[in-house]
Amino acid sequence: MIRKECRIPMELNERIEEIHELMNTLHIHIKHIFREANQLADFITNTTIDQEEKQQFLNFNQLPSRVKKILNMDKQQITIIRIRTRRITRRP
Repeated sequence: MIRKECRIPMELNERIEEIHELMNTLHIHIKHIFREANQLADFITNTTIDQEEKQQFLNFNQLPSRVKKILNMDKQQITIIRIRTRRITRRP
């Protein structure tokens, strides 16, 4: 919606316009990144949605094991490969 690639619901129209104005003022560009390439943000988003209470981590050891793994893989520059599969249907 922000990149104007799909239909914007009327109730979000004003908010999206505000975002566009901010983007133009701050010279911000948005680029799509698959979840596999941004696992940490995906994990944090899903965790935040699932939990109602605020979480705070003051050092690396306090992080959930999944976050530590993602950070370590990123630090080591390990490539994440996205494999898409499709269902093959056979004709009768």
